[in-house]
Amino acid sequence: MIDLKQIEQLYSYSYLSYIATYVGAIFVFWLFQDITEPQILNVWFITFSVLTAARFIISWVFQKKVHADNIDIWLIFFISLSLVSGTLWGVTGFIFIPDSVLSQLDSILYHGMLLLIIAVLVAGSLITYSTSRMVYLSFSVPAVVPQCLMLISMGDKYHSFLGGFMLAYACTLFIISVYIHRMFTECNEIKSQNEFYKDILDKNGITIEAELQ
Repeated sequence: MIDLKQIEQLYSYSYLSYIATYVGAIFVFWLFQDITEPQILNVWFITFSVLTAARFIISWVFQKKVHADNIDIWLIFFISLSLVSGTLWGVTGFIFIPDSVLSQLDSILYHGMLLLIIAVLVAGSLITYSTSRMVYLSFSVPAVVPQCLMLISMGDKYHSFLGGFMLAYACTLFIISVYIHRMFTECNEIKSQNEFYKDILDKNGITIEAELQ
């Protein structure tokens, strides 16, 4: 079960992730203008812009409020918005790259560039989102798995290799996220213990410096 400190870490450390994903969205918006219907691309980008603004606002509100009694609600907010962000990235391969229009080489190149951007974002979210395994999965799974399965199902060895390689990469990152989550948990436990012992010492009028002397 996630605690208050982990929630605070999620909201405090994730501003960089919001910025990184939005920069990635700008790059994708520019990159796919030549092959994607303008209406589809514009709707996707506007939706992503609104989502990013909402995440910044909610994080700002979190910092201004007392939230010790409703951490589950704040976690649900974070997971929900992270899931929407991951889903927006997950549909890009389906809606941005026309089916049966591009040559096989062009299709592989565009899918490869798109997955490269997503891979960077998923890897970058390891530190900020691994405080909670559920949060990390809520972003990484919808962003990666649907596109990988779609590429594998295309049948030819090049698309299948690209999808399979990315899927293996995502699984590796998930294993790493488990270890990072464990380190976060252990650090929080040590910090809580130190604060507990410090309170005991303070109540008894004992300082560490005095004991060392």
